[in-house]
Amino acid sequence: MITSLINSITLMGILMIIGFNLRNKKILNDDAENALTYILVNIAIPAMLVNSFLVDFSVEQLKTGLTLLMVAVFFDLFLILLGNVVAIKLKDKDKKKIVKFTVALMNGAFMGYPIVNQMFGAEGLFYATMFHTPNIIFMWTYGTSLFLDGKKDKKRYVQMFVNPGMVGVYIGLIIYLSRIQLPPFAINLVGLMANVTTVLSMIIIGSKIATIGIHNSFFDIQAYFASCWRLIISPIIMIIILKFLNFEEMIEQIYVIYAALPVAVMMPIMAKSYGNGDDGFASKIVVITHLLSLVTIPLFVWLYTIM
Repeated sequence: MITSLINSITLMGILMIIGFNLRNKKILNDDAENALTYILVNIAIPAMLVNSFLVDFSVEQLKTGLTLLMVAVFFDLFLILLGNVVAIKLKDKDKKKIVKFTVALMNGAFMGYPIVNQMFGAEGLFYATMFHTPNIIFMWTYGTSLFLDGKKDKKRYVQMFVNPGMVGVYIGLIIYLSRIQLPPFAINLVGLMANVTTVLSMIIIGSKIATIGIHNSFFDIQAYFASCWRLIISPIIMIIILKFLNFEEMIEQIYVIYAALPVAVMMPIMAKSYGNGDDGFASKIVVITHLLSLVTIPLFVWLYTIM
């Protein structure tokens, strides 16, 4: 299991390096990155989510999925509370928002889905979706509220339930619950589109790291402080929670992986778009958490297996 995870993480690291180099050599520019991101967000990830529901229907699996959904909601709410406590002592108002976002919201789509897909396939993605769905909703409610600074934005309520990822979940659920048998070409098509997710997501992340810059990111102590809560404290809390539950090993490993994921890459984009938040500080945390997570994710899965 650990060997498989390390292989997956190594592969993803290499793809990130490719994206980093393509950006530095100006082969990838803003337009190219935006095009790849559009394909990933609007085609590949929804296809992967639909693919995650192409498993045999089971009442027991459905019950487990709903239970896991409730665990994820509880965990996210706890992290939101924790983030607010952690940020109390920070004097900089804009950095407070970034720290709160970092503690609570992870990169489940670009990092989580590719890792789980490589390791566990469609069945694993089904359970990963149960974890990530509440986080998507909290991102477009709690996450955006941090940067709105009291302003009203009706679009976030639409984005909360009508976005490409959630549409993929809706389509997948309809197929799963109705037990519709898709024709072979449709299954193959969804599978092919889903398979490009890992390559696209890692190249995009590598490109973003090149844009943000590694050197400046690694000399900010406050950025490390925020990253510590996302990469270390969050998975420790999840491991403790799982000790009181009794899920099968694969499910628990997926939840530890998700709890250890880096912060969502949307953070600096939201901070800049809404104009309320230190987007430079946010960018540094994105770089730090994504690079260090290549080490911390296998570490905490290993710790889970020996505890």
